Amino acid sequence: MNPSKPIPLSSPPPPKRSGNRLLLFLAIAVVLAALAFWPGRGAPRQADIPEGATAHAIARQLTDAGVLQSRYPFLVWVKLRGASSKIHAGRYRFLGGRSAFWIVNDLIAGHTEKARVVIPEGWASWQIAERLEAEGVCPATPFRQIVMAQHLEGYLFPATYEFEVALAPATAAARLKARFEQVWTAEMDARAKMVGMTRDQVVTLASIVEREVRARDEGPMIAAVYLNRLHRGMRLDADPTVQYALGGWKTRLTYSDYRNTNSPYNTYLNAGLPPGPICSPGLDSLKAALWPAQSDALYFVAGDDGHHLFSSSYREHVNRVNHRNRLRRAAGAKK
Repeated sequence: MNPSKPIPLSSPPPPKRSGNRLLLFLAIAVVLAALAFWPGRGAPRQADIPEGATAHAIARQLTDAGVLQSRYPFLVWVKLRGASSKIHAGRYRFLGGRSAFWIVNDLIAGHTEKARVVIPEGWASWQIAERLEAEGVCPATPFRQIVMAQHLEGYLFPATYEFEVALAPATAAARLKARFEQVWTAEMDARAKMVGMTRDQVVTLASIVEREVRARDEGPMIAAVYLNRLHRGMRLDADPTVQYALGGWKTRLTYSDYRNTNSPYNTYLNAGLPPGPICSPGLDSLKAALWPAQSDALYFVAGDDGHHLFSSSYREHVNRVNHRNRLRRAAGAKK
């Protein structure tokens, strides 16, 4: 070793910055992931998403409702997930602070509020409209307008439905009509042709039967009475048609109602079937109109046992009415 030569001092190693940068990157990624995928907590906020709304319109609506703080992350996720055509209309409740990712996820999955709605047999469209509005499904007035414009009276099939809340009236009407189309079979179509009736005539007759029946087993007899009257050229004289013309199901009609209700639905003044159905008949009444009882009855009157009394002649009918009234008076006198 040369003692005259200075010994070089070793320089310190360069700082390991790559590891620090990686940690910083991971920290930022975690924060961004949390912001993107945080499911949300806090009080829910409500938003009604209309059918056919664009992603930009929905983003503005959610921002105005306080669901989103910025619409841009929402629009990015809609684009990345191809969600524009997958969003379901309806009423949503989003948790406060819910991220755009989960909001888009909810919209795609259709996590809307639901309403269980029962439509009874024999209800007219105005009653159905009022119930749909009361359950928050859709407003009554535009629903009724759609029913009238599309001639859907009688075709809003009575059943139990699960509707989305804040649904478009046209969609609600279409769903009720679709249920009717499921119930109306090819056999029923063939039977209607066999008896010389159109489907609309069958539904119209069935709707009258539906409003008249007091017990399900007498539907075919009531249908037979009205068909016998039609074949003889007699007026139907059906109280429910007058009630429909008056716009409500009155408990008791007056002489003025019968004679002064100037409407094609008044079967006391007009021969034949009314222009269309007066309510939504159930399956039993549809079948009764297609497969009536074999009977020559032309009249019926309500008895006191939950059924009707049927007669083949006017004299027999009057005698039945008088006998029923005598029994009622006697029962009243005993009280």
